[in-house]
Amino acid sequence: MKYLCSKCSNQLTKFEIELNTLYPVGKLYCETCQKKHEKEIIKKLSKSIADSLDIYDFKKN
Repeated sequence: MKYLCSKCSNQLTKFEIELNTLYPVGKLYCETCQKKHEKEIIKKLSKSIADSLDIYDFKKN
């Protein structure tokens, strides 16, 4: 059975299938799309943390 990436529809390699089995994220991604997906998550998380820490930004007079 062929497994295809959820974003780009490329056929997954055995290594990519194994990674998706070991570390599931809900969808099957090829290595390239997985990296893009991870970068998006990191950006969202860092923005969320930065917004939470805005209380420490004091205005200088």
